[in-house]
Amino acid sequence: MNGSLPVRTASPAVGWLRLGYQSVLFSVAEMRAVHTWRTWLFGWVARLLTQVTFFALVGRFVADADTMRFVLVGNILALCCLESMIIVLTMAGERRLGTLPLLAIAPTGHVPVYLGRGLHWLASGIASSVIGWLTLPPLLGVALPWPEALLAMAMIPVVAIACYCYGCFLAGLAVRYRNLQVIVLNLGYLPIMAFCGVNVPLSFWPTWLQTIVNFLPLTHGLQAIRTVLAGGAGSEVLVQLALEVLVGAGWLAVAAASINRVVTRGRADGSLEFGS
Repeated sequence: MNGSLPVRTASPAVGWLRLGYQSVLFSVAEMRAVHTWRTWLFGWVARLLTQVTFFALVGRFVADADTMRFVLVGNILALCCLESMIIVLTMAGERRLGTLPLLAIAPTGHVPVYLGRGLHWLASGIASSVIGWLTLPPLLGVALPWPEALLAMAMIPVVAIACYCYGCFLAGLAVRYRNLQVIVLNLGYLPIMAFCGVNVPLSFWPTWLQTIVNFLPLTHGLQAIRTVLAGGAGSEVLVQLALEVLVGAGWLAVAAASINRVVTRGRADGSLEFGS
């Protein structure tokens, strides 16, 4: 014995718990810097609900009440997708502000730190979709079956998390090509709105396109919710939910690899801070 005291190192589980706790605190602080509860509810959420109402009324105008319900459900779910993917702008902002290297030296590893940077937008997206789900159908006179509607609403977080994982992948691209961050966000989000069953049934599109959108988030989650509302088989709902989880996990794995590559190359060539 040399008389020195043994050094205690925290277990990996403790490190992950600490990281999760700090991520939540940071997310709350960042959201409070962006919004008060008034500006969030009566500004941001009200704007999103107006957008959903517009698309739903267009569906009623050009078709019938069933189309209005189809469009309304799809666009309410799309809200959590839209907000979750704002992580693209949040992550790209880290490089613009020169704080990316600070995140890269986190003792738990840079990948989980980066993936937790947009948790406040994930939470906001879930809340926006839930508020829309509870308020817009009765306001617009669209009847949803109960208690099936409650079960469908409980699936919203699954869709939001899958979209968040997809957004993390896009964030890796936005960090690498900072000047294209808005283009990356729009090109990532608009195909989901157009082709994943939000406003138009999947069966409308050619088979090859249906195959592609099966690998995008929201597709299977939205199908599961529509199946629940239609009183479909529980086994079909579970299959669609499992596929949504699988799609989200796949995008998460790709996002982790992409972000790790950006940081590794940035450390090697010195472009991690303000690289374009």
